[in-house]
Amino acid sequence: MVSAKPAKKKLKKLEAVRGFAAVYIVLNHSLPVPLMIGGRDFSILFRFGQEAVILFFLLSGFVIQYAFTLSADKSFKTFFSKRFLRIYIPLICVFIANYSLNALQSGTFLPIDLHSLAGNLLMLQNSSFFLKPYVTVDSFLGNTPLWSLSYEWWFYMIFFVIITKIHNRPSIFVYIIGILSAITYVIYPNFINNELMYLVIWWVGADMARLYLQKQDINLRALFIPLTALSIVILILIINVMVHNHHILTGVYPFLELRHFVFALITVIAAVIWKKLNWRGFNYTLGLFEHIAPISFGIYISHWFLITDASYLNSMITNPVLRICCYALICVLFAYIIERIIYVKLNKWLLIKFIRNK
Repeated sequence: MVSAKPAKKKLKKLEAVRGFAAVYIVLNHSLPVPLMIGGRDFSILFRFGQEAVILFFLLSGFVIQYAFTLSADKSFKTFFSKRFLRIYIPLICVFIANYSLNALQSGTFLPIDLHSLAGNLLMLQNSSFFLKPYVTVDSFLGNTPLWSLSYEWWFYMIFFVIITKIHNRPSIFVYIIGILSAITYVIYPNFINNELMYLVIWWVGADMARLYLQKQDINLRALFIPLTALSIVILILIINVMVHNHHILTGVYPFLELRHFVFALITVIAAVIWKKLNWRGFNYTLGLFEHIAPISFGIYISHWFLITDASYLNSMITNPVLRICCYALICVLFAYIIERIIYVKLNKWLLIKFIRNK
């Protein structure tokens, strides 16, 4: 049996990458375009926020598989409760804060879009209707980054069903379903085949965790099947671009999905190569973001209304650099409160109430 203690130490690298991805997404959404420094535009370095979300998916697959394997209690009640509380406690805090800030700025109570609220609570939201043709409901209160939570939530639920019900090569099952879903996605894109197609990316992370827990070397040969599945979906999405796109707009359907899968493939290969190089330079680059990881989720789901789309300090602070710094500080403090205080206390109390006293 694999010891949890040494494994947790090595997961610090994943934590650092998670912190980096959160900070990068904030910069992607908040820095001006063009970003002129010394007569040159550096904004191109921060135009890959979508790819940073795909990095979250890979990390999430790894972490969930890792945690579930080492968990003593593998019941659905425990699994569901932990995942539910982890997402919904900070999310509800964000809903309340976002609405309150909007109402405060307008000077009155605002009507609530119940359809949007219900869709987000049921985890049916996706990117803007302008980006994809199959969006059921947009993110609540225009908080754009919330689109990825619907993917995460359903990945968790599907993971539990597959890992507990399909004992004979579950990964093969996932990749076959994902490839078939990609084929149907070309014909009729919708919420279900989109989720199952993207599950391929998430499950690659889970497969890497399985290799890690089994103390096997994570190399290209060991990842042949996951990388092949990603490559097949990429080929299908290339066909989708050829069929449905007369002019390529890289930030919208159908090219956006292709970007996601190509980045996932490149990231996995790059991670394997970097590992072979003993993570040379990691501590001085991505490793610097390790301390952001504990509040990265809070930053991710709150930065849009606290930094990117914020105007609540505009009349008080005229200097744009000072203003953005104040917005960033407020976001970090808010993320700390909901992640390290509210979530920690409520999560502990609710887990005791609904799980340990069962």
